[in-house]
Amino acid sequence: MSNNDLAIRFTEVNYATKKEVSKELNLSLIDGVWAKILAYRSGFYHYLSIKGVDKNQLRVCLCPTIQKKADSAQNKLIHLLNEYNKLDSVNGDAQYFELSNLIKSLQNIALKNNLRCDEEFIRNTIHGDNSERHLVNYLNALRFVQKHYSRPIDVDYLAELYSLVTGNSELTSFYRQVDFEDINSSAVISRVYKCAPHQLIESMMDALFAFLAKTDLNIIDRAIITFYYVEFVKPFKEYNDEIATLLMKSVLANDNYGECAFFIPFEALLNENINEVNRLFYEVQLTSDVTYFLSFALEAFEHLIEKLLDSLAEYSAQIIKNDFFKEDEEKVEETVPSVEPVKEEREETPTEVIQQTPVVEENREEKIEKPIQEVKDIENRPSGLAVNYIPEELDEKTASRLEKHLLELDIRLKKGQAYFYARHCTLGCYYTIDQYKKATKCVYETARTSMEKLVEYGYYVKKEFGKKFVYTPVDRKRGQ
Repeated sequence: MSNNDLAIRFTEVNYATKKEVSKELNLSLIDGVWAKILAYRSGFYHYLSIKGVDKNQLRVCLCPTIQKKADSAQNKLIHLLNEYNKLDSVNGDAQYFELSNLIKSLQNIALKNNLRCDEEFIRNTIHGDNSERHLVNYLNALRFVQKHYSRPIDVDYLAELYSLVTGNSELTSFYRQVDFEDINSSAVISRVYKCAPHQLIESMMDALFAFLAKTDLNIIDRAIITFYYVEFVKPFKEYNDEIATLLMKSVLANDNYGECAFFIPFEALLNENINEVNRLFYEVQLTSDVTYFLSFALEAFEHLIEKLLDSLAEYSAQIIKNDFFKEDEEKVEETVPSVEPVKEEREETPTEVIQQTPVVEENREEKIEKPIQEVKDIENRPSGLAVNYIPEELDEKTASRLEKHLLELDIRLKKGQAYFYARHCTLGCYYTIDQYKKATKCVYETARTSMEKLVEYGYYVKKEFGKKFVYTPVDRKRGQ
């Protein structure tokens, strides 16, 4: 195989390091081959405006394979954005997607910091029921990114992020003022720094902000390079991993991907294949070629997006399946009290047995002795709305007004919960999880947890009826 073929192989097929080439070819001396590889790569080098500690410009090799990876990742990100925008915020689909991925993000932060990371604990943290400060602070920073994604990424933006991550709104210092122990190690030719000396931090971060404002690189490349550079500089005494991830999300969100970027759990990069990440970081610092980490990160990035797209596809398929079998399910479903008030002469009243006496019933062919059940009515007569400050005849316009009022009055309520309660709050009526599911067009688990929360918040009382649970409104006075 010619040296030119080897150059293509170890650039396009596998962007290999010199050590990897030597191992693959089983040769100790490969200076000639390596020179050919570097010559081939030089035709695709793109030099960046940011530099290493040694003042050498960082570069990326935008060869066809790397370009293809970046384009593929960006196309999948655009696809994800389109699918995300189709989610219905009224019935809870969007909230389900956002919450599930927010949980994954915080789980990775918890895992990285050796904190409790089970789903129940993280979910409670998001809902404000836990006070693990590290997670709460990171969550606050995430929400800042979500709210301010259109802001330019500069030192002021970074300062606000850092104050939120640390939980300190009055910073007495900003960038790291001392060097970490063992800041560098000896190499054969040069010194390989594990982070920037503290005297260079400010100028290096200013160079990063200038790079982000002017570069024409693919947005995915830009975000990954930002992540690497912050991890290398380590501008702060602590929380550098968190800041690197938040800035990565900010770069994506700032480039028209908005809130969608906020919910992608890039925090997985802090835990998955960490030994490989550290090895590639070392290679970048040794050679000033960011492509070693970029090639790896593009694949990890694309894998994350594919998992999110798969979950959305499965979710959509489940909704279609539920709709397809809806009629059959309704045939076998146990009868429950009507949602809407109906005239008593048309209503089949639920019953409970109070005594049994034999009675003779005539059949067409023979007389059969059967027990007859005398019944006592269960109260299920509509007796007005649970809220007493709107008309009892609840039309759609009034229900919409009540829904809006509930969302303003009780910040715990989600839009789907307020939507359902505003249209199902007649005292004496009984409602079910399935009715919530159909009214808001959400999955069963979302409907169940939503109704349980409404019970917890004091809007309904939960009662058992046969093998089902039903929910009846609580009489709420004005302002409650």
